[in-house]
Amino acid sequence: MATAEDVLAQMREHDVVEGAEEARIYFLFAQTHEGKVKAVQKAIDYVCNQLETDKSKKQDRDEDDLTLEICSMLRAAGFRAAHDEHMNGHCDVVIRGKDGFLWLAEAKKNGAYSWLDKGFQQLTTRYSTGVPGQDHGEVLLYCFAKNSKNLIDKWREELVARNPEVSTQASSCGSPLIFGSTHKHEASGLDFYVRHKAVTLYWDPKDK
Repeated sequence: MATAEDVLAQMREHDVVEGAEEARIYFLFAQTHEGKVKAVQKAIDYVCNQLETDKSKKQDRDEDDLTLEICSMLRAAGFRAAHDEHMNGHCDVVIRGKDGFLWLAEAKKNGAYSWLDKGFQQLTTRYSTGVPGQDHGEVLLYCFAKNSKNLIDKWREELVARNPEVSTQASSCGSPLIFGSTHKHEASGLDFYVRHKAVTLYWDPKDK
């Protein structure tokens, strides 16, 4: 039986395969729920970095514009990604897969921590089910202010202060601009896992 690595090797013989497209192959061949989540997160990291590398052209974009661009890049890579899909409300990013797989994200521009906490509450208490196969999500923090590391660190502290039932963990990928959180989902009573990611969009060149 072919593996994801076999398929990627064949594709690379004819073209360059990287980023979100590569993550999509891993998603298709994943044998576990955790494998699918890891592939989605890899795709998210890639498409968010595309925004970061072109941030000079994103300065006047709002949350919806940026999230639409993320979903468009995910769809182009082959993911079943939707923006503003109705999930007991309008969820920013919805990714579906076979066997009922569902991954959700809520995106917010940096601002008052009450605004970020609203996004966390929307994700965890409005949109998500918390049932097996649907127990992971993400808060994307679009950082237009300087020092994304400081912003994500302060958000981690604020998240726990506002939600004492939440525990946080360093990112498994080792990025200082990402952390994880875990808590019991109110509806299912099962552990719900959220990844919190800073997308660095501050741009203020000093060469002029």
